[in-house]
Amino acid sequence: MAPWFRLFWTAYLAVEDILIAKLLRSPTFHRGVRRIHRTVEDIRYGRNPNDPLRQGEATAEPNRSGNFIKYFLEELRNQARGKPTNPPPPAPPKK
Repeated sequence: MAPWFRLFWTAYLAVEDILIAKLLRSPTFHRGVRRIHRTVEDIRYGRNPNDPLRQGEATAEPNRSGNFIKYFLEELRNQARGKPTNPPPPAPPKK
């Protein structure tokens, strides 16, 4: 092997080791791996009924997707018709 290639390869391996060590020390990396592992386990074996609810699961209608778009379009229709969704309360009587 050419000496320049051996030097390049050694430098490449050293940088790779540093990057891997930095990645494995990162809490963000471990959170991501934990989330992926939990999702795969839930798909393969189902949810554990004793686990607490995760963030966003205790909403009133968790299975309905596209709620924002439906609400937004409804608001646009109401504004075009001239009737607000939540009309302001009546003004107090004048004295």
